[in-house]
Amino acid sequence: MSSTLLLVNEVRLMKDFILSALPFVIIGLCLAIIFANVKKKKDNYCSEGMCIGMCLGVAVSTFMNISMGLGISLGMLIGETVGILIEKDK
Repeated sequence: MSSTLLLVNEVRLMKDFILSALPFVIIGLCLAIIFANVKKKKDNYCSEGMCIGMCLGVAVSTFMNISMGLGISLGMLIGETVGILIEKDK
């Protein structure tokens, strides 16, 4: 009985750790991609990506029952990163 309880507590601790560290990992990856592409002055979908990312961030945070502020900010950052990587056709 005690080994099962210990396993449940370990799983809960690991889940809490991953959920608390994941936003910082996402922010670091997105900032690295943005700074790597900042020198390239090209026409891209940055603002469109931010808008779509913000909407998806609200939807995902509502669905997963996490903080709305975290969902909006991470969604906007991820959307901006994806938008920077896609060039507009002329």
